[in-house]
Amino acid sequence: MLIRMVLMAILAASILMPLPSRAQPREPGWYEGMPYGHSCPGRHWGPYGGRRAVKNSAEAKQAIEKYFAGSSRTLQVAITVERRWFYIAEITEPDGTLVDKLIIDKRTGRIRSIY
Repeated sequence: MLIRMVLMAILAASILMPLPSRAQPREPGWYEGMPYGHSCPGRHWGPYGGRRAVKNSAEAKQAIEKYFAGSSRTLQVAITVERRWFYIAEITEPDGTLVDKLIIDKRTGRIRSIY
């Protein structure tokens, strides 16, 4: 009897779970600004940044600038901190308003927001 009740509860929970939203289909290029989607074109790049090591802050800045090149906004990139495994970059508007803070992994080139 207990097993039957547990199975009925599982069945009821699976029926009552919400369905995935169809409001924003997740297809390649579904969002113009590409926040943390495919960042750079080419076979050596993929989701959330590159598939190659970033050797210095100039390469990190270049990768982030390529990432935001698809955006219609004019943004400025500044590498603010270098750590052992990653760089921290600030993305700002031309007037100095902070838009985002990112980390870019030195080993993989992956970009993540930390703001």
